[in-house]
Amino acid sequence: MPEVRELGARIGNATEGAALAGRIEADIADVRKPVAGRPRPRTLLVFGRDAETLRSIYASGAIGFLHDMLDAAGGSNVFADVERQSIQTTSELAVARAPDVIIEIGVDTASTSGRNLRAWDSLPSIPAVRNKRIYQLRGDGMMNPGPRIAASVRRMAEVLHPDAFLSKK
Repeated sequence: MPEVRELGARIGNATEGAALAGRIEADIADVRKPVAGRPRPRTLLVFGRDAETLRSIYASGAIGFLHDMLDAAGGSNVFADVERQSIQTTSELAVARAPDVIIEIGVDTASTSGRNLRAWDSLPSIPAVRNKRIYQLRGDGMMNPGPRIAASVRRMAEVLHPDAFLSKK
């Protein structure tokens, strides 16, 4: 977490910044351990779309903290070949990429209705839809690379590899 260290130094709290960065890195390492060596489900990481439809889908590309979070959680980004932070995709491309898991993240809680997730039911050829592996993870920590990022990585890992965390709850 070089950004945390740098911010701590800029505001005259280098020691505290380094300590916080160290705790975050250790917490993420603790998430990586139980998922290490497991198959990495092909995952579509969505961070925006029109509510209750599959229009204007925005997903994580191969660069940035969202991709890094997914990697640490034990997932394989279906758009790992797209060297961008984000990609505006279509439902047709989602079908072609055939994710095993779909994770939708966001800050708001208003769009967590079952109706919103049911939009994916129109694409039963996607393995994630067929196998009912579509998840919404909401909260400020899911979209902001800050002190809560380790908790967000853990939430992703728990939906990708639930059996790896059964005994730890």
